[in-house]
Amino acid sequence: MVSRRRFLGLSAAAVSAPVIGYAATSPGFAAGPPAGGTAAVPTVRFVNETGRATAFAYVHADVPGGGQGFLNPSTGRLDPIPNPAERMYDLSGFLDSHRVPFDRDIPLNDHLTGGRAYVSLGQSVSFFANPNAGGAAGALVQPSAANPADPSYRIAWDYCEFTYNPGGIWGNITCVDGVALPISLTLTPGSGQVQHVGGMPAGGTAALAERLSRAGGDWGRCALYDGGRLVRVSSPAKLPGLGTEVFAGHYRSYVDQVWHAYRADGGRDLRIALGDVWPGRTVTGRTHGDRLVFEGITDGSPNSFARPGTAGTTAEADIFGCDGTLHGINATQQGRIAAVLGAALCRTTLLSNPSQPDATSAEFYTHGPRHEYARAVHELAADGRGYAFPYDDVTPTEESDLAGAVMYTERPGDWALAITVKRPV
Repeated sequence: MVSRRRFLGLSAAAVSAPVIGYAATSPGFAAGPPAGGTAAVPTVRFVNETGRATAFAYVHADVPGGGQGFLNPSTGRLDPIPNPAERMYDLSGFLDSHRVPFDRDIPLNDHLTGGRAYVSLGQSVSFFANPNAGGAAGALVQPSAANPADPSYRIAWDYCEFTYNPGGIWGNITCVDGVALPISLTLTPGSGQVQHVGGMPAGGTAALAERLSRAGGDWGRCALYDGGRLVRVSSPAKLPGLGTEVFAGHYRSYVDQVWHAYRADGGRDLRIALGDVWPGRTVTGRTHGDRLVFEGITDGSPNSFARPGTAGTTAEADIFGCDGTLHGINATQQGRIAAVLGAALCRTTLLSNPSQPDATSAEFYTHGPRHEYARAVHELAADGRGYAFPYDDVTPTEESDLAGAVMYTERPGDWALAITVKRPV
């Protein structure tokens, strides 16, 4: 299956996905109405299998001209959020008319690019808007699972991602930030087979917390409780003090071994296939001091990466978060290499297999130091498909999607998407 980065690069102006947190997200996807003249209108439906009567759902996406908007369930269109003069403008009033009901097919009369579907139990999450100079809408501030000061921090909420544009639909479950509410996706296309991603099972949040507790070390600190109530299990990438207060030195020895194995003087070649964007192309890397340098890059993108932990962050922050020294430039050869490197480090296959991403899923997480969170997510998720870290959509050469994605492009506006939320404990 084509990766999410590849789909966005083919179907829209390729930019990075919005960043969660107390900062303006980056606009840039060109949304718009479905192609005129087609009778079929796609729909989205939220299904509540939590056993809780009070649940909330919202869908947001990027709007043309910059900024973000929310799906209006009454019209099926994307309404731009206010573009305020001050920061942290409370959107609760705006969102009163944008709460999406459960168990109803909502027609999508606008494209939704860079979209996220949020669900929460008990009470709504809080969204805010920041000023967006020159934009058609404000810059959305989304809930943060990593910030204890966030008003939604102790609410059970989660999200999935999807993009609907003229090329079709791409959607995926995600456990990149953590797991609070297990979510599954079912895509029913106008033609072809129904696609289903089961994701984490009912009770999966509690099962994940229990497995990480048994893993020992700092893994138990991924679970957030509020008065004995399990709120969520966070990815280690979202823990404060990563690499200093928690998981200190977790990847130090492994990075040392990798750097030694692929050294320019006496080491071996690291070969990375550039994938379906550049079919048949492979680049070769060796370490020179604190840099991993690749030969064979032809698109002018950067050809080297700093050693994790040497660019002002810890190796654990770089690897768990797939950022910092592993930051990828979207739709470039450097971006592809960054993704493969990050995935191989998280899966601890980079040392054992010099041809990436040729390592099979059976090899993942079998060598120390293990990414116990990612390992447990894939063991618990239906068919082993779960998006556990940002580069988890890197697929082994001879295998199919492991991240939990659905995609349909044959008749781009003729499909129905069901988003099912299940009980966490």
